[in-house]
Amino acid sequence: MNATELDALKEHERFMRRCIELAKVAHAAGNAPVGAIVVVDGQIAGEGVEVLPGGNNITGHAEVIACQSAVDRTGSRLLQGATIYTTTEPCFMCSYVVRQCAVALVVYGVETPGIGGITSSHPILTDAKITRWTSTPHVLGGVLLGECRQLKSI
Repeated sequence: MNATELDALKEHERFMRRCIELAKVAHAAGNAPVGAIVVVDGQIAGEGVEVLPGGNNITGHAEVIACQSAVDRTGSRLLQGATIYTTTEPCFMCSYVVRQCAVALVVYGVETPGIGGITSSHPILTDAKITRWTSTPHVLGGVLLGECRQLKSI
């Protein structure tokens, strides 16, 4: 790994640590331990804490909340060039939102096979055949995998 790649990995880990903090907040409130942030131009533009199953917001996934927060903050529905970080691979619903917002990079910790927008048999986040949505984002999985996996057992 060269110096540029090492610097990028350190940056990804720094942002993922914030997601892990948010996941712990979600867990403390009685919800699934998932946290997400949207980064635009190196700055956090939106944060999301899972509000399910404890809340009544049926779209209360951390990734959806983080994207909406970033949209509200930037004033644009399109988050082109943005990166979303999440402790858990985005599900189908979250994957749809990420694509609708034109997020450029998805960085996640642990996979969610079966319902994941990347690793399931329905990889809607990365399926280039879905041409009605914006282009597929780049994906980097397994960032701080061990720490993100531990969240599932707290």
